[in-house]
Amino acid sequence: MVGTDTGENRISYYGWVVVALAFFLFFLCFGGLVLVGVLIKPWADDFGWQRGEISGAYLIATLSLATGGVAFGRLSDRYSVRLLATLGAAAISICLLLMSAIDALWQVYVLFALYGAVGMGTIYIPLTTSITHWFNFNRGIAVAGAMSGAAVGMGVVPLVASGLIASFGWPIALFSIGLGYLAISLPLCMLIRNPPQASPVPAGTVTQSAHDRPVAISPRESVLWICSAIVFCCICMAVPQVHIPALASDVGFAAERAASLLTVVMVAGAVGRLAFGRIADKVGPLKCYMLASFGQTAFVFWFTQSGSVGFLYGLAVVFGLFFGGVSMSALLTIRSLVPARIAGSAIGLVSMFGWIGMGLGGFLGGYLFDWTGNYRASFGLAAAAGVINLCILTTLYLRLRSTSRLGFDVEPAAQA
Repeated sequence: MVGTDTGENRISYYGWVVVALAFFLFFLCFGGLVLVGVLIKPWADDFGWQRGEISGAYLIATLSLATGGVAFGRLSDRYSVRLLATLGAAAISICLLLMSAIDALWQVYVLFALYGAVGMGTIYIPLTTSITHWFNFNRGIAVAGAMSGAAVGMGVVPLVASGLIASFGWPIALFSIGLGYLAISLPLCMLIRNPPQASPVPAGTVTQSAHDRPVAISPRESVLWICSAIVFCCICMAVPQVHIPALASDVGFAAERAASLLTVVMVAGAVGRLAFGRIADKVGPLKCYMLASFGQTAFVFWFTQSGSVGFLYGLAVVFGLFFGGVSMSALLTIRSLVPARIAGSAIGLVSMFGWIGMGLGGFLGGYLFDWTGNYRASFGLAAAAGVINLCILTTLYLRLRSTSRLGFDVEPAAQA
């Protein structure tokens, strides 16, 4: 069921089509982002670059996505999501094609900057914001369904790339992936529609949905709280996302098996997103965010404590289930705290700080490895960042509970 601005509900099956399109587009763009993880060793061997230097490409991509996401998040409040997504799909494909011919570190940095800012920035925030407008009921499961594509992509694309690299070398692997992305993503973008209650409006026009509700704190304060928290939860999740293949390789995993460990994390993350999407619909997004963050924080450091195949695969499943709910519930939380007319801008700002955290986590994980010679300090940093995130979220929850005004969206969502 999809709510209209008049408060009436009507069936709009195309909202679920948009969810499916977002799933596959997120699969592609996020899968390409974490290719850094399987390229660390090949590029280090071929060019002599340090792991921290190569991890810097992930930092640059995420910081570029952070700034690009804010800009395109604002545009998504006013302009066609189809147009923005098509631009992003073309940019991602071109970046991967050009990346197959790099021979200098600065080229890697430039291409990953464009990948993040123009490629992912025009797909991730506009599509996520669009889905929150399509659904007033079952919003959690809808957003989770779309975002689970990101988790699956981050698991499957590096695994495919690892096999291609082993067989043909990294240049042919990247060129082949770039061509595949171009052939798949552009037709998908042509099917995207704007939600019926969120058609593009001219700049300066003010709209207000009947479903917008007064909340306990101002939108500005809400954004500040969630931006502060998401930096640290994303540092926590980025360290394993970027460095699990290298960590597994260091303890004796073959290259493809090391990549498969990341695949397990991400597939479990996709399942976790769906599960936490339903939890968010039942108990509210902030409580869901706190629960997912707690599980992620509790398990992240244990990756460094055993080289056992069974232990690492089991841990990958458990960590992935919790990690999958974190970013999805964070975006649902900020969406529940701000009016629909500024949702794109708010989600863009929160995502900006999240991607700053992702970039810092990925970079610092490599830097601390270069400094110490192992990953214990890197994953210890991830756990500490998770604790800080939980402290911020707990303080926000108590702040909301202490107010006398009503309207914060923590109650179970109505069922379609």
